[in-house]
Amino acid sequence: MGSFALGQSSSDKTDHTETRRLPLGWLIALAIVQAIALSLKGWEERQSADLAALALLQRTADAVNERIEGQIDATIAVLDMTTNGSRNLDSAAASLPGIDQITPLQRASRAPADSRLRLAADEALRVGGNETLFFTSPPEDVGIVYKPEGGQTYLAVGRLADWLPQGTTDYAFVFSGPGGFASGNRELRRLPVSEVSTTRPRFLQSEGFPRAGVACTKPEFAKQSLCVASPQPLIGHIDMMRLIIYFMLFLAPALAIYGLYNSLSGKTRRIRSALKTEREASHVFDLVMEGADAGYWETQIDERQILVSERFGKLLGIGESLILSWDEFVETVFDDDKEAVRTALERCRAVGRISIAFRTKSDTGSRWIELTGKLVDDPDQPAARCAGIAADVTKRKALDEKLHAAERRLRNALEGYDGPFAIWDDRKRLLYWNSAYALAFNLSSELRVGMGYDTVTLARAPSIRQERPSTEESNTALIQLSTGRWINLVERPTHDGGLITVGVDVTETTRSANQIDRQSKRLKQTLADLERSETHAAELAKMHAEEKDKAERAAHSKSVFLANMSHELRTPLNAINGFSEILAKELYGPLGDERYKGYASDILTSGEHLLDMINDILDMAKIEAGKMDIHRQMIDPIDPVDAAIRMIGRKAEDEDIRLMFDAEDGLPQISADHRAIRQMTLNLISNAIKFTDSGGRIAVTIRKRGEFIRFAVTDTGVGIPEKDLPRLANPFEQVATTSSRNTDGTGLGLSLTKSFAEMHGGKLSIASEEGRGTTVAFFLPISETTRAVA
Repeated sequence: MGSFALGQSSSDKTDHTETRRLPLGWLIALAIVQAIALSLKGWEERQSADLAALALLQRTADAVNERIEGQIDATIAVLDMTTNGSRNLDSAAASLPGIDQITPLQRASRAPADSRLRLAADEALRVGGNETLFFTSPPEDVGIVYKPEGGQTYLAVGRLADWLPQGTTDYAFVFSGPGGFASGNRELRRLPVSEVSTTRPRFLQSEGFPRAGVACTKPEFAKQSLCVASPQPLIGHIDMMRLIIYFMLFLAPALAIYGLYNSLSGKTRRIRSALKTEREASHVFDLVMEGADAGYWETQIDERQILVSERFGKLLGIGESLILSWDEFVETVFDDDKEAVRTALERCRAVGRISIAFRTKSDTGSRWIELTGKLVDDPDQPAARCAGIAADVTKRKALDEKLHAAERRLRNALEGYDGPFAIWDDRKRLLYWNSAYALAFNLSSELRVGMGYDTVTLARAPSIRQERPSTEESNTALIQLSTGRWINLVERPTHDGGLITVGVDVTETTRSANQIDRQSKRLKQTLADLERSETHAAELAKMHAEEKDKAERAAHSKSVFLANMSHELRTPLNAINGFSEILAKELYGPLGDERYKGYASDILTSGEHLLDMINDILDMAKIEAGKMDIHRQMIDPIDPVDAAIRMIGRKAEDEDIRLMFDAEDGLPQISADHRAIRQMTLNLISNAIKFTDSGGRIAVTIRKRGEFIRFAVTDTGVGIPEKDLPRLANPFEQVATTSSRNTDGTGLGLSLTKSFAEMHGGKLSIASEEGRGTTVAFFLPISETTRAVA
């Protein structure tokens, strides 16, 4: 059986021996041997520290590599689904953190020479673009090339900073090899990381750092190695501390030898002084333990016994210092915690430490005890022992419960709030959000703790129809959601550097249509009176002028009414379309009778058709009311057209119509509204499909014509009679060439296209030959800035 000791004591012999003087040479030899031993020990510890630092760097490199490989796998999986036709490229890019754009590699190689897409495409082709790979692109981008079997090659481009850990200058993340790039401490970028193996970390030197550790690994599908570098001082604080300790270790025996060399007479006095110091220290230790409401414990693992100090015994309700078996000790523990305490004692030898909190069931009342300690390395007692401190943490546990209860109440209150609410930390990372925030922006399956503010803003963009920053108050914006709701979103900084986002529903109600009806009746009555009263021309002219003003006001009110009414109609239509789609696709199980599924599909088709009509009416009403704004920015003219073709391509396939796209190389960027160009292209292609028979062709072309870019849609359809061409671009005007052809719609498509083109400073042209086909084109001007650069 092992032995326990709460303290150490020593005794000295009382007899004295004659002091003998040792030769000076022996003392010098002992000092040299001791210095050599301490030097070897210091060198061994420095080697161990270096190995530990390199191991930490390797683990960091592996962790970053796993993160990058996870994002690569996620991107390839989404690209695979996209190439199978289940998603389009825009929504796929929006769903991937760290990816800004996805496009076919061939199309990216035709982008402007200084664009991110063109740089990434050139780099991909240079390092091997005919296979799936991951690479870095200058100056600060990453790219993924994906080539599905039997399909065309796709390129995904994102910011390198979104793929690597941020917020520290203690590390540099370096991609070695062709096109290498680094982030983090810029001085560390000078390290020759190409000399480091991907399997063995090592120390290197650079101009800025005389010594730095580097560990490398290679992501899957990558042509380059990812290296993590960290500066390592030649002599750090720990090394200086070791030198001081070793000097003291060298000095103490030297002084002891010197004391023995001079006299052994003071040995008894020093021992007594040491015993006195030990007793004083033991007394101080007892006072500290009593003040901290803690006690000492020690366990013999092989013997399965535990010694508890008197103070610990009082906490357990025993009241004295005892040696207990583990079973007896566990009996003082609350039933729910017994197994955890026993397991912690048994694992102390394997783990090397113990830390557990449990409840006691003594007669003095239940207490929370925190047991901490570690494995004792004592060569005098080879039996495995663990020892440590047991502290009463009942008050701390009670405080923790109060804090948790307060947090639960706060969470319940925020969940009960019907507006969006989110909290961000000082680095703009997401800490908390309520369900209303996730539902408002359709992010229920995407939000997670730690997401960056910019990432969440990008993810919620598809759910926002328009955003109007407040001119009166900063950090406030009025947002219209895709559901038609209006949210007043306010963001305020917190005292610790974080951010709070709060939204309030401010949806406006529809204005009453009664005033418009009354004005219309008065106008009709006035016109009738004017026809019957030709003899009173002067008076009628005056009345006509007045009624004209009223009519203009009524027309304006009508436009406002149409805009507001369209908003209100779209809200229930979204619900009708959403639930009918669920029924048609039988997402929650079969409907029973097959006719129900057909009815649901008819409801969905009709609802989508009605929603398209309402959107056209709303846009036209905004244009007539002078409230339609376009948001100009420098864009590639191919991008919005390509997006429109992808959106409507399946409809053309269903009608067995071949849809072709041809864009002139080297087109300049233009200052235009991306959404407006896409909508104009959709309107023209939709009209072409409507009036083209199965087996026909539709060609979409983009050409530079002087100071304009010409966007044209040519079909092989039935054509338009020449007499009907002048009125086609007027609102609500349609031409039905045959009685059997489907001409459902509002007749606003060409009118909207013409209005959007004119708002850009362009124009619309129509050319058609009955029975042979139609070409509709709109011209947009090249901006002055673009022409100057070209």
